[in-house]
Amino acid sequence: MNIKFRSHTIILTKQTLFLKSSIGHFEGWILDLYPKDQHMIVWLKTRNGKTIRLVDSWQQFFYVAGEYRDLVNLADRLHVEEMSFEEKFIRPDDDQPSTVLRVPARNVQEAERLAERILVHGRCRLYELYNVDVNSSQLYMYEKGIYPFSYVNLTVNRDQVSWQLEDALDSTDYETPSLREVTLSAKIRKKGKLPAQTDVIESISATLGNGAFSSDRGDEQQKLLWLVELLKTLDPDVIYTSNGDDFLFPYLAYRAKVNSVADQFILGREPSPLRISYGRGQSYVSYGRAYYRPSPVRLLGRIHIDSENSMLYKDCGLPGMIEVARLCRIPMHRVSTTTIGTSMTSAQLYEAARLGVLIPWRKTNTEDLKSARELLVADRGGLYYEPAAGLHESIGELDFTSLYPMIMLTKNLSSETIRCECCPDSKNLVPELNYNICEKQVGIVPKSLQVLLEKRQQYKKLKQTTTDSNRLSLYEMRQAALKWILVCAFGYLGFKNARFGKIDAHIATCAFARKVLKDVVCLAESKGFKLIHGIVDSIWLKKKSATEKDYLNLKDEIESLTKLPVSFEGIYRWIVFLPSKIHRNIPVLNRYYGVLRNGKIKDRGIATRRHDTPPIIDRCTREVIQVLAEAENALEFHRRLPLALEIVCEYVHILRSGNVPYRELVIRKRLSQDLAEYRHMVLQAVAANQLAMENGTSNAGETVQYVITNNRSRLASKRILALELCKNNQAYDVEAYVNLLFSAIETMLMPFGFNKTNLLTPICST
Repeated sequence: MNIKFRSHTIILTKQTLFLKSSIGHFEGWILDLYPKDQHMIVWLKTRNGKTIRLVDSWQQFFYVAGEYRDLVNLADRLHVEEMSFEEKFIRPDDDQPSTVLRVPARNVQEAERLAERILVHGRCRLYELYNVDVNSSQLYMYEKGIYPFSYVNLTVNRDQVSWQLEDALDSTDYETPSLREVTLSAKIRKKGKLPAQTDVIESISATLGNGAFSSDRGDEQQKLLWLVELLKTLDPDVIYTSNGDDFLFPYLAYRAKVNSVADQFILGREPSPLRISYGRGQSYVSYGRAYYRPSPVRLLGRIHIDSENSMLYKDCGLPGMIEVARLCRIPMHRVSTTTIGTSMTSAQLYEAARLGVLIPWRKTNTEDLKSARELLVADRGGLYYEPAAGLHESIGELDFTSLYPMIMLTKNLSSETIRCECCPDSKNLVPELNYNICEKQVGIVPKSLQVLLEKRQQYKKLKQTTTDSNRLSLYEMRQAALKWILVCAFGYLGFKNARFGKIDAHIATCAFARKVLKDVVCLAESKGFKLIHGIVDSIWLKKKSATEKDYLNLKDEIESLTKLPVSFEGIYRWIVFLPSKIHRNIPVLNRYYGVLRNGKIKDRGIATRRHDTPPIIDRCTREVIQVLAEAENALEFHRRLPLALEIVCEYVHILRSGNVPYRELVIRKRLSQDLAEYRHMVLQAVAANQLAMENGTSNAGETVQYVITNNRSRLASKRILALELCKNNQAYDVEAYVNLLFSAIETMLMPFGFNKTNLLTPICST
């Protein structure tokens, strides 16, 4: 096929192979896999760039545990072919396997329907169910010992595949295939202010490397079929979109249906039309914050990444996603569309499967009963030492590396190991609580964390030694992805639906962390250091005339004492710990900014770290910090404060000119609930309502963007305007943004007597 783009013509040949022979030997990387008609379809990427479709006969099963006579009775009533009795471990701490009923299912949906029937039959008390809702592709990989982007050597004999892994999961320099990556977008001939599915396609565009392809001629049917043929010819492995899950693909699928080409609208490698679930996505709450995840669009045989809705891709790129897919044994399309916790859970499920332990459908082992006194001692969270608000100089910072996950690993904390029945006299006890910890077996949670922690440590070391900028970037993205996984590990230990989590293990981790911090502070003070601030896994210390060597020696002693890895961040030229705006005498634990002797700036809890800060205010605060960062000590810091105020004044004049582009003024806010549930029309709810009036949708957990247009209006609907409705010369409320700027600067300079009324306003009003 000849394809024209810009002023060149290229000729592409089809790279995808559907096996014609029933016997063969192949090598390559696992790109994608999914179940179909009691088979597993696996797409392999070879070294020569070919993509091969493999078919492996495979059946999914779930398991039912209970009294033997009840299982026999259930088998008689179910009337499902190929059921059988097997011996399986149903709990991680079981010494002997139990007799369970193995029930085949065509897919997860059928397994869940049958499981519900079984629960009803057993009146929710006779049976326990296992392996019901585990993703089919993941179960297959657990059984075969493979994972996405692993290099495999395999033999196909009719519809049976024999796998041999030629890869090492703990490798830091593993090879990945050369992927063909395409970015898709579309222009829409809008009738209203917002695009709608009823609007006509103006053009469809795709980019591959430096090549740009566009179809802006002909009718809609021709444009849609052009896209189908283009993807067949380009044969991409990865397709990027912006809001592809939420809008682009549902829109294109709808236009294909309207133009009677829905059956021909094939965008994946599998010869099946694009199917869209038109139901709303999922809103969920994590750590008190609402999030929204749109229904994912699946392109079979390819990897679709919605760059707007994939948090992991935004932070860690494709290399980070591949790292997670490999270590957690979860398909790439799920890595892109599900939560970090889902990926981390998959690593735990694999460990259970490897040990021959069944995976519970619904968690039952949540928390042991506690007295009120015991609960008072147990439920205490992390430990912190308040800082003295204000400016400090020559302070050193030491941080524990992945403290909570490392405690979970080294102390063997898992649901089955805390207060186990097999080791009542264990010498391993939880501080303060005296819970016994199993000495006979390593828990599933620690097993799943080991390779994650080890590889992150290796990547951090490689970052310090490599001189290759490409490899440095690669290591950074991979370790950042692992950091996200490890951050979730502790939270999931106490999550109500975590399969192998338990509240008792969660609070035990906190108890160990409190002891670690207290022991470290005692050790530091015994060496002549003064504690300035300490919060959970970080401490700031000061010692007169202390050098980096003194801090490194202390670091080594802390590691020897705690058996946990510690990093020395460096010595600060100066650092400012900030107080509460409401209670000026009370410091905020995680709000500070400072500069290390090597020039690195660290900031937490201020405007530069907030997602809702307008770009122009973010830029101003960064410039202020940059000017202050040139100070070598506290005295120079004070001398440079007037220069910082000059920068603020410059930005005030820019704002008051009225010529700031509206995109520099955008405020981003997350909806904490659905629009109908808001009792008061806060500004983010107003923006969501404006979009709803234009047939737009906003769900709990989604982010809305708006510009303040008239903050003094009595009508909430007139105070702001949703970003999507703004015009190029959009007017804005000048003083509202000046006040936002003053508020951001006041937070930073409050310890030095600066506030919105006594200094900034008089200076900036001139």
